[in-house]
Amino acid sequence: MPVYTIYTLESANITVSGGEQLSGITQGDGSHLMGETITLNSNDWVAVDIDDTNDASFDDSDSSQSLENAISYDGTAYVSGLRVESEYEMILQDPDGNTYTVLAFNINEPGVTSYATVEGLAFVGGVGGFPPIGVPLTVISTGEGPSDPYSSLATPPCFTAGCLIDTTNGPVPVEALEVGDLVETLDHGPRPIRWIGRRRFPAAVLQREAGFRPILVRKDAFGPGQPGADTRLSPQHRVLVQGWRAELMTGEAEVLVPVKKLVNDTSIRVCGAGTDVTYVHILFDGHEIVTCDGLLTESYFTGEATPDAADARAEILRIFPTLGGSMDMAAARPVVSNTSAALLAP
Repeated sequence: MPVYTIYTLESANITVSGGEQLSGITQGDGSHLMGETITLNSNDWVAVDIDDTNDASFDDSDSSQSLENAISYDGTAYVSGLRVESEYEMILQDPDGNTYTVLAFNINEPGVTSYATVEGLAFVGGVGGFPPIGVPLTVISTGEGPSDPYSSLATPPCFTAGCLIDTTNGPVPVEALEVGDLVETLDHGPRPIRWIGRRRFPAAVLQREAGFRPILVRKDAFGPGQPGADTRLSPQHRVLVQGWRAELMTGEAEVLVPVKKLVNDTSIRVCGAGTDVTYVHILFDGHEIVTCDGLLTESYFTGEATPDAADARAEILRIFPTLGGSMDMAAARPVVSNTSAALLAP
C-alpha cells in the first residue's frame, strides 16, 4: 500500500484576518476566505504520512486517502485510518507580489460533515513553495476539488548523509556529528550543535515521489572547490550565492537560495531514485552559514520542517525554553525564493 508524506502547518500556527478561520463550516471551497489575509506564525511543519490506495495525488473527496499512523495534530488525537483530503485550494500573494499555492488539509472526524473542518495547510512546491513566516498573505483565489501529485508538495531543507561539514576537528560526515560538536560557522566561528534530526527515504519512496529526491551539486559548480566534491542536498536546502550575480539580481552582496531554484540540468540537477537517501538537520543557537564539502550552505532554521515534528519541537523547546512555540530565528542572510532565483544559477 503506497504511503506518502506531506508537510503541513497546524491551524493553531495560522492567523486569519476578519475573525475568519480555515474551516468553512457550511462549505468546502474556501470562498469565505477570499480577500482575507493569512499569516503563518511559525515554521513548525508537521509531517503526515498518508496511505493512498488509488493514485499518487493528494485530492479532494478521495475516499482512498487515510492516515497511516495515529497522530496528535493541533492538540487533538486522531486514530490511524481516518480519511484525509485536500479540501480546497488557495492562491496567496505576499506584499512583493509573489504567489503561493496552498491546500486546506482536512482530517475527516467521525460524525462531522467532511468539508466542515480544516485542520491545517499543506503547500505546493514549484515557484512558491513554503510561504514566508510572519507576513500577511492575501487570498486572491480559492477553489474546490484540488488534485496535486504528492511529489509536487513542498518539502523541508536538510543535508544528505555523506556531506562533509567543517568542524574544529576538520571535515566530518554530517551523519557522524553529535550534539555538542563544534562546527565552524562563517559569521560566528565555532558553534556547538544543539540538536540533530534525521529522516531516511527508501528508494521506493523516491521513485514515486520525485519531490523528495535530492539535488546533486557537481564539484566546482560555484567555482573551484565550491563544492570540492559532488554534493547532494534536499531540494529546499539553501546555499549562499555571492558576488556580481547576487548584487545585480537582488542588490545584496550575499543571498540564500533554495538549491532547487538553481537547477540547470548540468552542474546542478535532480538526482535519480536508484538509492535510499537519509536527510540530516543540524541546529545551532541561531541560523548559521556552514561549509559543506567546500560549499557555503545554511544550518537548520528553527521551526522549519522536522520529519518527527512533535518530538523535535518538544526537544528543541527543552533546549531553548525561552523560545516559545514559534521558536523565532532571524535568517543569516536575505532569502531569495521567487522566480528571480533562477537567474542566480551558476
